[in-house]
Amino acid sequence: MIRITVELVSAIDTSRSRTLGTMEIANDGSGTAEVCDYDATLHAEYTPPEGRKCRIIGFRRKRQSVWSMVGAALKQMGHTKHVNRKLEKMS
Repeated sequence: MIRITVELVSAIDTSRSRTLGTMEIANDGSGTAEVCDYDATLHAEYTPPEGRKCRIIGFRRKRQSVWSMVGAALKQMGHTKHVNRKLEKMS
């Protein structure tokens, strides 16, 4: 299982933090060594107690990164609508 935790950490006192949300992504046991299906659950301040859920189907786990999996889950949950036309690449 993969667990992603998002924390807001004080820039003034880094010992102070608050968890904004967590996501857990788990292989459901189906698929092959190359292509698998996953269940994801997001818990945040705005979700119901059971969280927001989705499935990631046909993920090519040896070709795609963990961030692609996180992105796929966020997209299915409706969290990729922000567009910033002035993004700059950092090197």
